[in-house]
Amino acid sequence: MTFERIRHRLHSGRPLVVDSDTAASFRARGVTLDSPGSLGSLLRERPLEVLDHYRAEVRSQVDVLSALTADTTPRALAEVGMQHRAAQLTGRAVELALEAASESDKPVAVAGVLGSDMVSPVASERLREEFAEHAERLAAAGCELLLARGQGSRLGLMAAVVAASRTELPTWAVLEYAEHEELTTSGGATSLAEALSQAGAEVVLFEVPRVDSGLACLERFRVAFERHQIVPGVLLAAGHDSLRGFHDETSDPERWVERAVDLSAGGARVIGGGAGTTEAHTRCLAKALGSLHPSIPLRRSDAELDPGRSGW
Repeated sequence: MTFERIRHRLHSGRPLVVDSDTAASFRARGVTLDSPGSLGSLLRERPLEVLDHYRAEVRSQVDVLSALTADTTPRALAEVGMQHRAAQLTGRAVELALEAASESDKPVAVAGVLGSDMVSPVASERLREEFAEHAERLAAAGCELLLARGQGSRLGLMAAVVAASRTELPTWAVLEYAEHEELTTSGGATSLAEALSQAGAEVVLFEVPRVDSGLACLERFRVAFERHQIVPGVLLAAGHDSLRGFHDETSDPERWVERAVDLSAGGARVIGGGAGTTEAHTRCLAKALGSLHPSIPLRRSDAELDPGRSGW
């Protein structure tokens, strides 16, 4: 499997690069994904646009490509009357991602996304069932790892992580900045790290608005993560006020990356674009990390940064 070829980089060498804010990237190209069913409609009616998105991230030298599966659950697809097509559309989303990844001249792992911000919360038992069903679909479709997102609660996060890990695929948990601040108030970093480890998380990605916030998270959880053998990572927003799903037109990817690489020095072994980022941010990040950690040969065009920018 492709992920096994790059898994060692969770611990040494160049940190792994995760793709950008998917909905923001689509919006930058004039495609909006503003409702739970819009993704299903896009996959069914305009699959080539999905493939183009994947290819753009692959060309940007991403290491982990997220399949568009957050809203291919029956509950999300019910918004457009396609609840019975969950398995089909999930399979299509993953198949297209695998196709794009196979076109790369370097290993690109495809991750399934479990957990949506588009659908409203449901009773805990139903939520666990929903996550379990969707995790199985993602595994059957060919995903190599799963990104588990909660719905703003510890219950939702843990349910997603448990469902993902039961597939025996590598499981990465994503914590939004406001979310992990709330989740740590009752028991602190040690308690949360222990709970995530027991649930099956191997990597935890902090989704943060600023580099300083990311560095603070890495330091706050450093000892607890080492104790429970969790690998830390950061998804950095395009700007302080960026919103997920909306590309930040004020963000200059080359200036953004000048600080983003500090996350590597702070201990992040996985780095990606958070709210408001597009594949332009991914491209700059991969180039910068390639210059700092030249463990994998890059084409000359990929290694060259703008000589007008300072710091490289």
